[in-house]
Amino acid sequence: MLSKNSVKAVRNNAFRALVVGLSGAALVMSLSACSPVSSLKSAYEGQPFPQMPAPEVATYVLDLSGSTYPTAQLEALGSGITDFIAGQSLGNPFAQSPVAPRGLSIQFVTKNSAQAPRILLVSTKTSQSLYEYIKEKTPNLEGALQLWDGFVNARTQIWQDSALEANQADCVIKIVGMLGRQQLLPDALKFPAGIICQDAKQTAISLKRLQDFVANPGIEMGSDVKGAVEASLRNLATAKAENPSARLTLVIASDLVDEVSLTLPRRLKGIDSNGVCEMAVQDAGNVANDYSSVNVVIVGARNSKVNVKTLDQVQAYWTCYLNQIGITNVTEQSDLSGF
Repeated sequence: MLSKNSVKAVRNNAFRALVVGLSGAALVMSLSACSPVSSLKSAYEGQPFPQMPAPEVATYVLDLSGSTYPTAQLEALGSGITDFIAGQSLGNPFAQSPVAPRGLSIQFVTKNSAQAPRILLVSTKTSQSLYEYIKEKTPNLEGALQLWDGFVNARTQIWQDSALEANQADCVIKIVGMLGRQQLLPDALKFPAGIICQDAKQTAISLKRLQDFVANPGIEMGSDVKGAVEASLRNLATAKAENPSARLTLVIASDLVDEVSLTLPRRLKGIDSNGVCEMAVQDAGNVANDYSSVNVVIVGARNSKVNVKTLDQVQAYWTCYLNQIGITNVTEQSDLSGF
């Protein structure tokens, strides 16, 4: 068993490595020149304006408790976080194959997970605001696609620029310059530029909160997996109420060994598979919210110091638990590569 100082050092080093990896994720897209809007006051030539795809809203539950290997858990999540941070969360409703906007929150497993912060890294509201702006202001689909590509490019390049994050006015000027010649005049582009600047700033603040919490939680660490899962599901239910078409995903980077609320290792000892499932169903009870549309991805469940037999029982327990509350789409992956 690692000492408290060793676990903290491993956790800090792992997070620093993850942040360095995220900082290299910027993508560069080229912008083509186009005529001013005054010469292109055409309608959409009979083409229907593309609808924004249903957003994808995800919550990642990160377990840094003593029963898991912190480095492995952070690495398992790393590839899934990178795209969100880098600006790809905006999606692209104007692409030939439309890409949905994505939102991401982080929830932690601690001794009392209700005390842990929920950190919103990116929100789908930014993408929706930019979409509404383009829908109202651009004269044709070609211009809409060009401008959207410019938005993604700008958001990708500025999110890690601390100087621009600290100065909204300079950030707006920088983005308007990045957008180049569009079918809209520079003054008209200041509004969406401000949205992008604010979004990048908020992501930077959230990332710093995440870094600070991992380095120094300030609360007791432990394995209240149930508390973290319940809090995450409530947040996803709220997202569903706000946007009924949203696709919901709960990613759990944990061995799922709850030693606080459920005390699973002690309770599972000596019972067969039927008994495990019966216990899970009873623990789950009847929930008020409908979670049937939630997809669950369990990541790095074997990054654990717990013996294999107990892990197998725990996996079976949670499968029955999730099924009881309406979640049947449950998959397991070693990491989020390609997710």
